[in-house]
Amino acid sequence: MYPYQINDINSIPRLHILVVEDSIVLGEVLRSNLEQEGFHVTWAADGKEAIELFSRGSYDLVVTDYEMPILNGEQVCEQLRNECLSDVPIIICTAKGMELDLHKLADKYGVKALLQKPFSVSELADFIRELFPANAVV
Repeated sequence: MYPYQINDINSIPRLHILVVEDSIVLGEVLRSNLEQEGFHVTWAADGKEAIELFSRGSYDLVVTDYEMPILNGEQVCEQLRNECLSDVPIIICTAKGMELDLHKLADKYGVKALLQKPFSVSELADFIRELFPANAVV
C-alpha cells in the first residue's frame, strides 16, 4: 500500500534544494528544470547569499557552482561544514572539472559529485534521485 493517495500528490514531501549559481541564465534554468522534475528549489546568486539563506532555512541538498564572486564553491562547502555545522550533501558544478579533485573535496567537505559544465539537468536530477531514493519523484 502506498503512503499517499494519487489525489494527494501535493502532500508528498519534496526535497528542498539550494542552488548556488552566479549566472542568472543558468540559475534560472536549474531552478525551473529542477522544479519541473518535482523538487522545491531556492536559488542563491552567490556564495554569501547561499550561506545567509542556508542559515535561515532547511535544505536537503546544496548544488553549487565552483567559480563565483564573493565566496567560491569550495568556500561555500567550508562554511557549510565549519560555520553552519551541516552535513547536507553537496554537489559541485564546474567548468574546471579536470582541475578539481573530487576525492579531496569528498574527504574534506563530503562533496558527493562534481558535474562538469555543460551538463544535462536530467543527469543532475537522476543523480539527486540516487542520493535520495526514498524521495524520488517519478
